[in-house]
Amino acid sequence: MRAVGTASDWINLIDSLVPDIIRLVLDTWAAMPPPASNALEDPTSEALCRCLRTSRDRCDLPFKIYSQLVELDPAAGEDQGRMDIVFAPLVPRENIYFCLECKRLNVREGAAFRPYASEYVRHGMLRFVRGQYAAFVRHGGMLGFVLDGDVPSAITNVEANIRAQCADLGMDPPGAFLVSGILPEDERIRETRHRRSQSTDLFAIHHLFTAGDPNAPQLPRETTGASASAARKRRKRQTPKNPKKRNKA
Repeated sequence: MRAVGTASDWINLIDSLVPDIIRLVLDTWAAMPPPASNALEDPTSEALCRCLRTSRDRCDLPFKIYSQLVELDPAAGEDQGRMDIVFAPLVPRENIYFCLECKRLNVREGAAFRPYASEYVRHGMLRFVRGQYAAFVRHGGMLGFVLDGDVPSAITNVEANIRAQCADLGMDPPGAFLVSGILPEDERIRETRHRRSQSTDLFAIHHLFTAGDPNAPQLPRETTGASASAARKRRKRQTPKNPKKRNKA
């Protein structure tokens, strides 16, 4: 049986769902218990994904939600990427989706907080720009878990790093954040637009900054250090290397 619609139709469909996805993420985060002020990235994004799946707000939205999905068809020359959260519409193309890449910001380390803004840009935004994620669509998302709750400072730090790397990010100087084209009144959201070698369309990254609670209990040190790193390596070794995208969660 031949599927109805074209690739262009399906890309337009996922574009039309971006506002619903952004609202769903923000509303779901607000209903969750705050993570620890030194929480790890993977458990936090996986907890969010579980809550997104059970949220009543998504019942009538035509997409499925996956955690830790592998992109097997990145842009030419790019490595496969493991995407944190993927919203996949019900279409017969695996490369049509909205990817939400999650990063920690303002993370407690001992008595101080570390910004992690550079990692947000280098290990998050650049993966979209290079086509490691979302190579065939026009929108992607970055979600910053601001663990100390100071969203304005997190936005300022990330923007400074974007300005410093705007050429690599395919942006025109000065590389500043734009007001969200979807929820312009929401101070937690920003937008950036990028030129990518694999497409003539500008690629939009929607930046969501969600606040944690600086007074939330911290994780025990052993769960954030070497033992946690070893656990992640074990998971990677156990991940099937085969052909189809696999949902790790």
